[in-house]
Amino acid sequence: MGEHYERRREGASGRARVPAAGRQLSPRERRRLVKRRIKELRRRKRRERRPEIYRRRLTAAAVLTAAFLLLFFSAVTVLASRGDDTAFYDRELAASNLEEVKNLQADPGSISPPEIPAEAAVLLDTSTGEFLFEKNADRQMPMASTTKIMTAIVTLENSALEEKAVISEKASSTGESSAWLEQGEVLTVDQLLHALMVQSANDSAVALAEHVAGSLEEFVAMMNRKAEELGAEHTHFANPHGLDEQGHYTTARDLALIAAYAMRNPVFRDIVIADDYEIPWPGHPFPRVMENHNKFLKMYPGATGIKTGYTLRAGKCLVASAKREGRELISVVLNADDTYWDQTVRLMDYGFQSFVRVEYAYAGQALAEVQVGDFPRRTTGAVPARDLAFSVRRDRLQDFLTARISSPRWMPYPVRQGQEIAFLEFGGEESPQRIEPLVSRDDCQPPFFPARIFFFIWAVICQLGRWIRWLIPGI
Repeated sequence: MGEHYERRREGASGRARVPAAGRQLSPRERRRLVKRRIKELRRRKRRERRPEIYRRRLTAAAVLTAAFLLLFFSAVTVLASRGDDTAFYDRELAASNLEEVKNLQADPGSISPPEIPAEAAVLLDTSTGEFLFEKNADRQMPMASTTKIMTAIVTLENSALEEKAVISEKASSTGESSAWLEQGEVLTVDQLLHALMVQSANDSAVALAEHVAGSLEEFVAMMNRKAEELGAEHTHFANPHGLDEQGHYTTARDLALIAAYAMRNPVFRDIVIADDYEIPWPGHPFPRVMENHNKFLKMYPGATGIKTGYTLRAGKCLVASAKREGRELISVVLNADDTYWDQTVRLMDYGFQSFVRVEYAYAGQALAEVQVGDFPRRTTGAVPARDLAFSVRRDRLQDFLTARISSPRWMPYPVRQGQEIAFLEFGGEESPQRIEPLVSRDDCQPPFFPARIFFFIWAVICQLGRWIRWLIPGI
């Protein structure tokens, strides 16, 4: 009865049954009792650790939430910062030879252009490409033997000096100024070029045209194509020698551009400055002596060329060049009177004495930095496409001692190499007299999409690092 009572009491309490005193447990009952005891201990341990677990979970949740928020705001900040710097950046650029030219200033209004009676005239500074003087610069007019400048250009670019040309009956019969060429005679291109430019020989012009192109018509077509290539928009040739003919005309501006191009050729320069030249004359006891008709070569210090011309329709014409202190000027006078030599001298003096060369930068020199695109953001330089140098009249020099660079801080993709991205203003702030573009130094194309994703993620990570350093100073 006592054993039975013990079992009932244990069953009612729900606790582990304890056998009556003196009773031996079976192995199965012992294992069951041990398992129950272990479970009870585990439940007790969990109850004791529950507050600590809650704290850890809450701490982890807070850390994860903060990390997510920081990551989210970092991504938002990175996205919001795209192209945020669209303002233009302005700064001054002083002339690179400022110390050299600032003492050459003249009083405003103290310099006047020369009086030039010729119907048309220009003065070109070849070092800067600027016209310093213009009078009826774009009026179409006959140009007489100054035509031969283009004849020489086409010949030099399409034949070799040592080539031999056979003189045709048509060439030998071409009249007026000549080198006394005879049918069947064989001369080199070099000899014919000297006869063309020194003696102004019309027969030599025809001989060269036939040798280079096979016919006068084809050679004249080559001359017109070259004029178009050089930007001589108001010029048309009808023959290679310049004798009066319908449809044969140019302008003072175009002729200066053609002459400036010709003077880049060292062979041409050597020919037009020669005082005289001898060509053998078979069957005669003496050679043919070609004499230069350009008196400007002897009357003006530093003269380097180029060509005279005269016909009844064209009047007196002269294309002249002179060089001083690194500057070369080319003057053109068309349909002038007998004072055309003096007019040319006045033009040259005006150019050399009244103008100075102001230099700012050389081609390819980075004058500003521009950021391009996002993910990744790149940088390109704003550079001039050509040397930035100007011929400035001395009484206007004050406005050209400094220039203003205006460039964007940021541009979107793509930016091509050579694309205009900034500009320079010269000659006064309120109404600049000249604006020069600056182009991109580099080609900036957007990367492939996967690369952009990678750079975006990297930008977010970098921004996250900045947030963390802000929240935890000194980390």
